Amino acid sequence: MGERLRGRRILVTGAARGLGASAAWGLAEEGAECILLDRSGDELRATVDAAARRGPGPFHPLVCDLASREATLDAAARAREAARGDLTLLVHCAAVFHVRPIEETTDAQWDDMLAVNLAAAFLLVRELMPELRAGGGSSVLLTSSRAAIMGFARETGYCATKFGTEGLAKAIAEECAADGILANTITPGARRIKPTGLSRAEEAAIPEAERTWGSSEALGAAFAAFALLRGFEGGPNGRRFEADRVADTVRARGLPLPAEAWAELAT
Repeated sequence: MGERLRGRRILVTGAARGLGASAAWGLAEEGAECILLDRSGDELRATVDAAARRGPGPFHPLVCDLASREATLDAAARAREAARGDLTLLVHCAAVFHVRPIEETTDAQWDDMLAVNLAAAFLLVRELMPELRAGGGSSVLLTSSRAAIMGFARETGYCATKFGTEGLAKAIAEECAADGILANTITPGARRIKPTGLSRAEEAAIPEAERTWGSSEALGAAFAAFALLRGFEGGPNGRRFEADRVADTVRARGLPLPAEAWAELAT
């Protein structure tokens, strides 16, 4: 257990499962105080329990469905209260993924993906900007995908929101660099992890031999590396990273990562 993030407050969305849960665990291992947001209360409690075995916390679970603008704004207000004036890192991992031909994609599915994948990221960053500015060199980290740089059949809505995520991060990077705020995107990388939207119960029901993905837990170290970036020190900004490569580099070189490592890791 490390203490490099002791006293730092960090918000992670989509924290109940997958990459978001891994981020929470990796941050907890370095002593961070984590504000963890997800719409699945039971799974979020499981993440908090696992995080508490890894670090001292404290941990603040916030149950919220980011598909609702009103609920997202309420969650931002609760996160602001938990942050107590400053926020070191905002990680947006929450995502919705509907696979449908474009003519079969419903308004509800489109609205769902747009709200959770993109609009929630914008709203949370906007509402928590005072806390990010007060962090004295903070970061915004938005989860991206290959679908943010490539088009895929039957994924028009998802691709549109992920292309938007890349644009949002680059715009924040340009606008907020003078305040010492970095904004980057991160993907899981080459290691296939549990599909977006598949609950732990649904995953457990699938025979192990039929699971084509591995654990994302080892990727948690990547998020600790981003939490240790300081914006006023010329850290990477407006760049795209792969969590598996960052985590492997952390294990090889330790924390914090030097500037030359970040330059090598940016894609």
